[in-house]
Amino acid sequence: MTKQNQVAVVGAGVLGLIQALLLQRTGHQVTLFERENERLDHHCSSVAAGMIAPFCELNEAEPEAASWGAQALAVWQSILPTLKAPVHSSFEGTLVIAHHQDRTGLQHLAERVKHLGFEHSMRVLSRQTLRDLEPELEGRFAEGLFFSPEGEVDPRMLLPALVQTLRSEGAILRFQTPVEEIQDGKLRVHAEWQEFEWVLDCRGLAARDIFPHIRGVRGEVMLLRAPDVQLRRPIRMVHPRYPLYIVPRPDHHFFIGATAVESESMRKTTVKSALEMLSAAYSLHPAFAEAEIIETRVHLRPTLPEHLPAIRQQGHTLHLNGLTRHGYLLAPYLAKTATHFVQHQTWPEDAHRLHRPQASA
Repeated sequence: MTKQNQVAVVGAGVLGLIQALLLQRTGHQVTLFERENERLDHHCSSVAAGMIAPFCELNEAEPEAASWGAQALAVWQSILPTLKAPVHSSFEGTLVIAHHQDRTGLQHLAERVKHLGFEHSMRVLSRQTLRDLEPELEGRFAEGLFFSPEGEVDPRMLLPALVQTLRSEGAILRFQTPVEEIQDGKLRVHAEWQEFEWVLDCRGLAARDIFPHIRGVRGEVMLLRAPDVQLRRPIRMVHPRYPLYIVPRPDHHFFIGATAVESESMRKTTVKSALEMLSAAYSLHPAFAEAEIIETRVHLRPTLPEHLPAIRQQGHTLHLNGLTRHGYLLAPYLAKTATHFVQHQTWPEDAHRLHRPQASA
């Protein structure tokens, strides 16, 4: 029998974990199902820069990503202090810079931000003001853009902190428990059906049965240790093919990512991608030449044709998917929207492009 306030969340990536936490904190008894182990190092959520940057990607992103992401940033800022384990995060804005040959990309970004009405979050930097924000870049770049409020969070600290918090707040966590099928308000595990008031499906690429046109977009990232580099905030390099971030982390570590390749190959980082990422880091600061390469990683991001996420309803099941390269930016917005629907059975007014009753075509 379905039990009042009993909800299931399937998938323990960043979206599933945030969804479970919001539901648990609004009075539901949550059972979280995850097919792999508790380390979660298999998830694409663990292979991410953790950028919470609504505005600086508007060269490529849809306008909704900025407006939804601004709401999600506020959710992050409210959630992070309540977690049961410390998580590195910073909200000191994002600096966007470009070499001379890529200046048109910088100008295009500034024009698009203004056209879409987000200029209040952008400041155009001269050589002097850029130096004031990041002294170590003095003399290397003539101009830049500064976006605030924006921030970042360390996925490797965040994911286990969310698991620990869910466990401490009474959620039932069932790791290494594959869900074999999902229907209206119920799911099958170990060949037996379990019923819930609501089921929220956050399986990503594993949900091709619901989103047949979803595809994986390959992303490659690197982690460096550079004791001689002192940067205060994430820096986005304007790149001819994709946004490239250099994100400071504790103990002189720097996260570089990520490429965006239309491929579902999970082979290791290619020489081409490694050269592009390392060349970008070196061109930003020559001291990266002596950095240690700690690791390189690859994963696939679930992407829908519209390049926006979607929520599809089937009775008492909500399927959430398609975060593409905006996982950490948009996960709280999707989770907040789905939680609102579970509570009130109505969709927020600004979610009309998010709630798509039919699978993406």
